[in-house]
Order: sequence, then structure tokens, then C-alpha cells
Amino acid sequence: MKRKNGFRLAGQIITGVFAALFLMILCLISYTAIARARGNPLPTVFGLRSAVVLSGSMEPELPVGSLLLIHSEESYEAGEIVTYQDEYGNIVTHRLVSLQNGEAVTRGDANNTDDAPFPASKILGKVTAVLPGVGSAILWLRTPLGICTILLIFGLLMIIPWVFHKKGGETHDGT
Repeated sequence: MKRKNGFRLAGQIITGVFAALFLMILCLISYTAIARARGNPLPTVFGLRSAVVLSGSMEPELPVGSLLLIHSEESYEAGEIVTYQDEYGNIVTHRLVSLQNGEAVTRGDANNTDDAPFPASKILGKVTAVLPGVGSAILWLRTPLGICTILLIFGLLMIIPWVFHKKGGETHDGT
């Protein structure tokens, strides 16, 4: 009997942890979606911004599909990898070549030429961490198939403890 109660308790704990994680992720996704809808291209969460590498302009340093964690700094130095919003509203992550008189110049490591100068105030932050492959997974989770997969897994995690509880409550004589 103790073993059955232990399985039930473990199932309840696991379900609770996954439910809490699911709710936290749902809140983060909602916050970032609302912030983006209000015109903030890279919302800040816990002091960090995140972006996914979509092109090979910074390879091999930043592989395509990587998740970047970006932190706003008070100042930036040549050689750092920064993320900025260009004149068309695109988010670009390149290496800072120079910063003079309020103008910044960047270049992708895999590119042959510098980018056009832009106001340094357009810099959103410096790349502080690179998580290879994680960005691809996040982009997939935003697809309809990814969302359905998350909901299916969450549903299964909610049902599994109920199934164990149901089986644990039965006796051999059917009572």
C-alpha cells in the first residue's frame, strides 16, 4: 500500500511541477507577445532579451538556430557582438566594428563589408550567452504542430496521475 501511495504522491508532484512550468512559460509567452504587439521588438524578461539566429552572417561564432541572450549595457566596445534595430525595423546581431560620435558600425563575421552606420541609440544590447540549437526548438514550438504537441504532453501529464490513482484504488476482489 505504501508503494501505491508513493507512486501517487510522485505523480502529483511531477504534475504540479509541470503545471507550474507550463503556466510560467504561458505567462512569458503572453508577456512577450503583448510587448511585441505594442511595438517592442525584443521585450526584456528578467533583465535579458532573447533572439534566435536566422542567418549565417555571424557563423561560426553564432550558428543558425542558436538562442541568444542579450543584456543592455551602459556602453559598448568594438569587438563585442551587439544586437540592434536597423532602419527598417529588423533585428540584427553583428560584431561592433566602431563606435564614434554617437554612430555605430557593425559587420557580420562571415560578411566582407561593414554595415551602414546607424545611431548607437539603436543598440538593444550585447550578446551575453549563446545556446546552440535552442532557438530552432523555440521556433518549432511556435508552430501549430509545436503548440499541439505541448498541449498533448501537458494533457498526458495531467491524466497519468489520475490513471495511477484509479488503478491504485482497486482491490483484487473488485471493491
